[in-house]
Amino acid sequence: TGPGTEMGRIGKSLATIELEQTPLQQQMGRIVVRLAVVGAALCLLVAVLYGRSRGSLFDGLLAGLALAMSILPEEFPVVLTIFLALGAWRLSRKRVLTRRAAAIEALGAATVLCVDKTGTLTVNRMRVTGLVTGGQTLDVAGRGTLPDEFHELVEYAVLASRTSPFDPMEQAIRELGLRTLARTEHLHEDWELLREYPLSPERLAVTHAWKARGREAVIAAKGAPEAIADLCHLAAAESDRLFASVEELAKEGLRVLAVARARFRDVVLPEDVHDYPFELMGLVGLEDPVRESVPEAIRDCKTAGIRVVMVTGDYPVTAAKIARAVGRSRDDGGRARRAR
Repeated sequence: TGPGTEMGRIGKSLATIELEQTPLQQQMGRIVVRLAVVGAALCLLVAVLYGRSRGSLFDGLLAGLALAMSILPEEFPVVLTIFLALGAWRLSRKRVLTRRAAAIEALGAATVLCVDKTGTLTVNRMRVTGLVTGGQTLDVAGRGTLPDEFHELVEYAVLASRTSPFDPMEQAIRELGLRTLARTEHLHEDWELLREYPLSPERLAVTHAWKARGREAVIAAKGAPEAIADLCHLAAAESDRLFASVEELAKEGLRVLAVARARFRDVVLPEDVHDYPFELMGLVGLEDPVRESVPEAIRDCKTAGIRVVMVTGDYPVTAAKIARAVGRSRDDGGRARRAR
């Protein structure tokens, strides 16, 4: 069944890919063809002129062939191989192993470098630094406790995350919950997870339904602010206030998640998460620090004439903040593309 799976089909398609010649190989081929044409023309010309002047067409043909063979660039492939080998040796001194020699040429010909933000420009180790609920904003960096009005926001953010998370954002949310809610009634390690509504292209939010007290189910959702606003059926004025707060957090370079809650008393949980009566709880802002080596690498790229393009799914203002942190701006050709 392996080749019949989605991953298997990807593997089969990769196996059928034929490697194209590199630009250097194509240029080398064109030069060889041109020199071969010139050699053939000279061979014919020398054969005719020599034969007519010396009266021996055979001797003229031999002279023409000797001239053509001297013109043919049989040493070109050797020179090309030596130069690529030298490039591989220089890369190995930088602790970079080259699987294909064509990669060396591609590196030398690069003029634009497209990089992902999360995990490439940043360390991909999130931490919660900002909370917004009820019109109040709180900086939680380094805090061991939280004001009471922020407890439920963190509680439902934790409930909307896995109990043993591997995602850096969920790890940061759970760490905040364990650190700030440890001696409160807002942590529920004994609750039973009834159902999970996972993230999907149509719904950019994760929803968990928990068995709480009696027959009541507690529903927690977190995700993109626009997705949570849709689940909560916010009015225009409420949406405007929500996205104004999102903009403020994003300007600080934070990744922003919205959190919502609902309660459900029926025995059978609905198939569509939109059937829950969600209520907006607030926003969680997460910081992902920039790698220490990135600003220097960006400067090296600029010196080498390579334009850097950052590709990210974050808000444009968040991307702009990170771009400024790594030393890029619109004035020096830096760009940010939001991935969909």
